[in-house]
Amino acid sequence: MSQPPPASADPLQAPNSSPVDESDKVLALLSKPRLTPYKQAFQPASDKEHLGAYLWAQAVSASLHPFIGTAEVVLRNAIHESLSLQCSRGKSSTFAWYDRAQPNSLPLKGKSLEKVEALLCEGTPPIRRAVQPTPDAVVAELTFGFWPNVMEGLSQRYAPRTFSDVFRHHPHSRPAHWSREENKVQVVLRLKRLQDLRNRVCHFEPVWKPHWLGLDEKGNRHWSAAVQALRILHGDMLELVGWCSPMAAQAYKNSFGWNWFSRLCTTAAVQTFMRDPSGSALIPAFSKDTASPEPTPPKVTTDAPELPQSSGCAGP
Repeated sequence: MSQPPPASADPLQAPNSSPVDESDKVLALLSKPRLTPYKQAFQPASDKEHLGAYLWAQAVSASLHPFIGTAEVVLRNAIHESLSLQCSRGKSSTFAWYDRAQPNSLPLKGKSLEKVEALLCEGTPPIRRAVQPTPDAVVAELTFGFWPNVMEGLSQRYAPRTFSDVFRHHPHSRPAHWSREENKVQVVLRLKRLQDLRNRVCHFEPVWKPHWLGLDEKGNRHWSAAVQALRILHGDMLELVGWCSPMAAQAYKNSFGWNWFSRLCTTAAVQTFMRDPSGSALIPAFSKDTASPEPTPPKVTTDAPELPQSSGCAGP
């Protein structure tokens, strides 16, 4: 019987480390349009630094996956439960409130209605499935972009109760507060911003780009401003989850995902990746620097153009 390979004396030893710098060859495998923004923003002095900036952006984007998974599931489940209780008149916490064939269902319009009908019907022309999917199955199939649109389209009959249920830990959460349009708009904007972030991560689009973080018109051209703006955005999105469930927000803050993002989204981490793209695979190589003070965070905008939604990163 073959023996397993011996364990490394140092589990944090970088794999396949080599003194030969082949950064230029790796960069040649990537498209110029994809790499140009990194050259413009990070001003690398060498191919090695250029590759390091790219690998940092890749890592910090990946580190957001655990948070996005938590946020998406917690928020959509809370919306589903509130609307289920309202449309079933308190009889069920998982009800087909989206189905216009049900009495007391929520009126849906446009793309929201189309997405639901695509799940409830089949064939050409479409006819209702003989066996309808359960509400839980429908909720699991709907993309995250469905939920901000539902919240935005709620009438005064449903909005005060739904916003109060979903964001019950918001500092001003009561039906009278959510009866005012301007108060609902601020939360819907955050939901859409979370959708934008989720789409960028799942479509492999850079999450650090200044224009997306609202920095272009501010004159903040140094890449450190984008790092700080991304930290602020992450904090805003975590606050949104906390308004829904402080327990979920705290569980995330106790997780590997929080630790991972907190170590990567720093100027020290960017500098380490640019200095040593291979060695930066070892998070402890720069974790000791994350406590160093960061520059004063720039003021960033809260809204951005909505990105197209896909089902490429849906959670259960």
